[in-house]
Amino acid sequence: MLDHARSTLISLLLAAGVVATAGGATPQSIGSPQVEINHEELAAEFLKRSGLDPAGAAQVSTEDLLDRSFFTMRIGVFDLGLSSYAALSRANGDSFALLAGALLEVQAQFLEWLGPKAPGIKEAEKDLKTLRSYFKKLRGNAINKLDPKQTGDVMTLLGASKKALEAQQRFGAYMARGTGLGLDREDEYVDTFLVAPGRRDFLELLSTFGAISPPNQSVYWSNDVATWTNTYFNDISVVALEFASPGSSTGGAFAGVSMNSRTPTGMQQQIAQLAGNAMIDNLFGDKIPPSLAGALSVNLVVEIYGECNTRVDGDLRARRTQAREIFVPGGLSEGGVLPPNLADSRWRSEHGKDHFLVALQSAQAAGASKARKKYEKNGTFELMDDREAKRMVVKAPFLGTPAADAPPVPDDFWGDSLEFYRSYRTGFIYWLRTKGQRSKKSSEAAFAAYLTQLAQADSGGDSLEATFEEQYGKPLSAKEPSKQDLEGQFLDWLSKL
Repeated sequence: MLDHARSTLISLLLAAGVVATAGGATPQSIGSPQVEINHEELAAEFLKRSGLDPAGAAQVSTEDLLDRSFFTMRIGVFDLGLSSYAALSRANGDSFALLAGALLEVQAQFLEWLGPKAPGIKEAEKDLKTLRSYFKKLRGNAINKLDPKQTGDVMTLLGASKKALEAQQRFGAYMARGTGLGLDREDEYVDTFLVAPGRRDFLELLSTFGAISPPNQSVYWSNDVATWTNTYFNDISVVALEFASPGSSTGGAFAGVSMNSRTPTGMQQQIAQLAGNAMIDNLFGDKIPPSLAGALSVNLVVEIYGECNTRVDGDLRARRTQAREIFVPGGLSEGGVLPPNLADSRWRSEHGKDHFLVALQSAQAAGASKARKKYEKNGTFELMDDREAKRMVVKAPFLGTPAADAPPVPDDFWGDSLEFYRSYRTGFIYWLRTKGQRSKKSSEAAFAAYLTQLAQADSGGDSLEATFEEQYGKPLSAKEPSKQDLEGQFLDWLSKL
């Protein structure tokens, strides 16, 4: 599976992303921490608190588990959930309120991209204003007073005003039906995000999934989950709000590090990026592959928080900064494995404040001297191996169908290539949205029109690139990128920064 991913990832806008899944194969893991997790005991504790008999766990439905165990909140296209037991903590309630605001802002920023001509945008903006005001005042000391046995929607349980509840309902329908993109869905498609404040909360939940779903027990009852930060159960996203701390001598499997230890809004950034991925998939389906969804999501986070200092994609391995040696403490496909001693690569030195353009231009300048042909000068980039001792170059095209036949990257350069591709597609989307036309205003309008046109296009493998050419009058890329295609224009612009 990894060899296939390496050969296809270079086609950044067409390749499938690497994500965590709930079913099928046992997650791959190399060098996992030596911890033992009593999954059966953790699941029993969670089920008993929910008023469910652990002996009959296999008969418990997902719907029953959520109804009995979680406070939820509908926020546009999302349902945000927190276990009623975890909600007894004021700090956890405060985190829930912050995350509700983060999910709202992801959607608000996306609607801003769609621009003032988006259908129904005026009323949606009014509802956004109402919900922002409500979330700004929401505090954990209100949530933790709720009866843990009386689960349901937090806004309803707290007695929100009629105005706020109506805004919640309208905005939820607006986003989940894709109205802003001109879609006309009869049903509302909603993505559920369950958040686990502590590592024990996270592992209890995963253990419970294993208990109620015996076919997937080998996935969730593995000691490898000790290092995961997010995964899926069926269509439910599960997100830990702490990174694992596998080196802890006292906390064992339950030792964690706050996501805000790296940056004050780290927790919100992490869930905002994951939510952005889910929202794009919800609204566009297979017309936007995970690689492009990731680029859009990173840009959403940067627009909201001024940076994207997360560990959702790219090279998620830990780096020992002194020896420059690599070890992999957790699975390769479980999403967001981050021990606390992870050092930022050169691609992330500015944490995305510059949309990763400085590192891209530096790699482009280093690669230009090794280009053999004139047209390759702007499209040649230098990569480093894991020890930053060896160099190699990769050459454009990196986008779309023309990139599909690129040779695979050697193993020693695989991590750096992940960071390069992540930076490249993020920078390209930023350029397209702000510089792709003669002015910022016309660029934003063209980008909004592109998203709308793509959302309305028929599903199929060629809709992505066909819509680029229809909207911009130029193909996405070419075997020899030039000013006659969008990727060539981006490369030329990047070289002149």
